[in-house]
Amino acid sequence: MSALVTLVRHGRTAHNAAGRFQGWVDIPLDESGHAQARLLAARLAQHERPPTRLYTSDLCRARQTAAPIEEALHINAVVTPQLREMNIGTWEGLTFTEIAALDAAAFEAWPFQGGPDGESMDDVAWRVRAFYDALSLQAGEHVVIVSHGVTITALLCTLLGWNTREAWAERRGLHTNTAMTTLEVNVEGGVSCALLACDIHLETLRSSHI
Repeated sequence: MSALVTLVRHGRTAHNAAGRFQGWVDIPLDESGHAQARLLAARLAQHERPPTRLYTSDLCRARQTAAPIEEALHINAVVTPQLREMNIGTWEGLTFTEIAALDAAAFEAWPFQGGPDGESMDDVAWRVRAFYDALSLQAGEHVVIVSHGVTITALLCTLLGWNTREAWAERRGLHTNTAMTTLEVNVEGGVSCALLACDIHLETLRSSHI
């Protein structure tokens, strides 16, 4: 039996709502983000193969997203900075428009070249892949990883063999807040995608306009 690895983006923050880069800035979930996290936890609790391990970025928005999962599944999250979002450097807290006005050429080259004092996509891919490779996955288990949008994309590119530039341009696998991707990993290490960037658990929020 294969192992399952579910990658989850954190819930919504005020920076998300305002279209601001947050990177390593430690922004908490907003009210909608907490509601999204609760719905995500309920979905995972009903999974046909209940999660057995839980890991989260050490940033507040990820830890707060993981908290309802811990409660629903009675497992403790392992917190690690390896799962952090890309460090945006001096651009953190700015909007796309503000960054483009500061340095259009540098912004056009991002994320393949890091912003000032920030990480590149390759930097993030190296960091998160090192975390993944140390998981020692066992057949039959289900590991949940709560992380961030760019970080998840970087990991998927390394695991599924996506061309990073093409995936970024196509917004392939773009994760909305609390969207989840589930990978099947066989004992030989082969990886296939069983579910990609799915946020169907948020339908009740969307219908109620929360």
